[in-house]
Amino acid sequence: MKRFLIFASALLFLGTAVAADKVIQSSAKKLPAWAGGMEDGYFIASAQAPTLDEAQEKAITRVREQIIHAIATRVHSETSISLHEVTDNGSIQSHKDLRSELSVQAADIPYLANISPSHAAGYYWAKIRRDDKSVYYMYHVKYPLSNSKLRLMVEDYEKQQKAINDSLQAFASVNFANFDNLNQMLMAYTSLKQFEAGLNEKDNRHTICQAIRQSYDKMLVTNLHIEVLSVNRQATTVALYYGSNRLTYTMQPKVKSNCLTAIQIKSLGDATQISYDFETGCYADEQNRLDITFTVSSKKISTQCIIP
Repeated sequence: MKRFLIFASALLFLGTAVAADKVIQSSAKKLPAWAGGMEDGYFIASAQAPTLDEAQEKAITRVREQIIHAIATRVHSETSISLHEVTDNGSIQSHKDLRSELSVQAADIPYLANISPSHAAGYYWAKIRRDDKSVYYMYHVKYPLSNSKLRLMVEDYEKQQKAINDSLQAFASVNFANFDNLNQMLMAYTSLKQFEAGLNEKDNRHTICQAIRQSYDKMLVTNLHIEVLSVNRQATTVALYYGSNRLTYTMQPKVKSNCLTAIQIKSLGDATQISYDFETGCYADEQNRLDITFTVSSKKISTQCIIP
């Protein structure tokens, strides 16, 4: 008799626990068989929240997360990007070795942006009351995505990532010592900045891109300089050089002087001629200065000439 009472008490406690949460409203009479399970060609997710909208959004978010995980497990997980340091007379011409791990970024999968409850193959929600009278919502969603569609998404993603890696490798391989045109250098620099702006900041390759840009900055500042080709009381001619390479360019420098007047600047393609009036304001027994400054990618490259 005592054993029966204990057993009955256990059953009563179990019944109370089961009955503690009660469905008071739902989208269908019964919980569908697929809820909480797995089915080929579908992603199934569930979520709980204080409101129906929140529960629905959480469930859809979990579908997105499942798809990202499914793609990640099918994508090659690592890529190596070689960035070699090359020097020329002690000046850096390209970049140090770096590595990047490829991680699947949701922002790079257009399909995810179109995932919504309206495209679901099935759903079920229930409003549930706890024993303490508080309520919450459970939302179950069944989202269609065939294996063939998933395979195509993986292929598209890998192609996209390969294109990014190829571009990054191309930028890493740029050696300004091979250029003889300043405008082409600046175009490469601008393209790199635009490419960097288009990368997801959470992607490790964004950090690599920053490192390459910083190396571009360093190369330009270190290796660009002005050489004075000739100087007299009528004109001074200068040219821009990258290392030992004389460059063609279209930009004009800013010039100022402590005595020269009527200053005029003329582009010669691969040089700049600065003409002026010496006689009006300058004296042979004083230091007559001509300051010349080019601004290249926000960097100032300057020289000073003394007019004899």
